[in-house]
Parts: sequence; structure tokens; C-alpha cells
Amino acid sequence: SHATNHFGFAMFVFLTTRHFMGKWSRWLFVWAATISYGQVYVGVHYPVDILGGALLGMGIGALTAKYYNKKIGLIRIDQPSLSSPHE
Repeated sequence: SHATNHFGFAMFVFLTTRHFMGKWSRWLFVWAATISYGQVYVGVHYPVDILGGALLGMGIGALTAKYYNKKIGLIRIDQPSLSSPHE
């Protein structure tokens, strides 16, 4: 459902970019909640569908982010490089 996809994406991006984006990454959950509310508002989903989808999506997003951060990860811009540019 839309809730699963949006909350899964929000959780994954939050857990993989929170060091770069800081508090801004929390707005992803507002975005996901707004999309999910819209699904209830237009009558294509019940609130319990949204709740279940959000929980499932966040769980999948968290597991995917844990694997991604452990195996791949992002390059930290603020870390000094191993080689000096003056060498």
C-alpha cells in the first residue's frame, strides 16, 4: 500500500542520512503521514490499513537501512581523507 512504501522510504532515508540532514530528515515522516492521511481522506484505505502499513514499512525500512549502513554506507564528507592533498 501507499503507507508501507512511503513510511518504508522515510525510515530508510532517515536512518541513512540523519547525520547529514539532521533534524530535516524527520520531515520525511510528516510527508509519509500526509500521503497516508490522503488515502484515508479519499476513502481508498481505512485508518487501520494505514497503521499496519506504516508499521510494516518502518520495520522493512529499518532492516534495509541497517543492512545498507553495515555493508555499504554513505561516504562521510566531514571525515578527513587518508592522503593529504599536499603530498
